[in-house]
Amino acid sequence: MSDSTPEDPSLATLLIALHVRRNAAIGLAVGVVVATLAYVYRIVVVDPAPGVESSPLLFGVLAVTLAVSVAALVAVVLTAVSAVRRARTID
Repeated sequence: MSDSTPEDPSLATLLIALHVRRNAAIGLAVGVVVATLAYVYRIVVVDPAPGVESSPLLFGVLAVTLAVSVAALVAVVLTAVSAVRRARTID
């Protein structure tokens, strides 16, 4: 086996070129902000309907789910934008 670098770029090089780590951090920040705003709106601002019990713990779990979902969506969209920009500069 040769110690020379392969002709094909590795997955790590692709992830670095598309700024995946930065996109994931931005996505996480956006997800946490959106989930926090949704939680505060639902628990603090909106009064529960008469006869309906609302559990802050349940809405906390839903907020975590919302944060992860929004973070993944934002990270995927930003990575796709990076990939399109990178593809246009190569041509």
